[in-house]
Amino acid sequence: MDALTGKKIVAGIFNQLRARKFPARFARQTYAFICLTEVQGRVQLSLRYVDLTDNSVLLQTEFAVQSENPLQSVEVIIQVPPFPMPHPGVYAFEVLCENEPLGALRVNVTQMPAETTEQQQ
Repeated sequence: MDALTGKKIVAGIFNQLRARKFPARFARQTYAFICLTEVQGRVQLSLRYVDLTDNSVLLQTEFAVQSENPLQSVEVIIQVPPFPMPHPGVYAFEVLCENEPLGALRVNVTQMPAETTEQQQ
């Protein structure tokens, strides 16, 4: 957060990841920035990480937001624990309220080509 303005700074946004081998785990320090409108009172939400191949939930965390004015935006920053990438494919970070989806970010995970892996070793 910028100390002077109070604005949040978002950097390093991704929707594609690559791994040398599978299963893999994305272990860098990662945060989810979530901005919501039309929040009235205190609302319990879930952030989950889903393998879209079979819709299995690989990670899930619960959090609450509160706003007395549904016209105001509510911004939330949540630390995401290291998340698994069992195989190449498409995954999603989903925000839900009472099991109803509010939004999602799809993440495409691919395997690094063999020549890339050899050059980086």
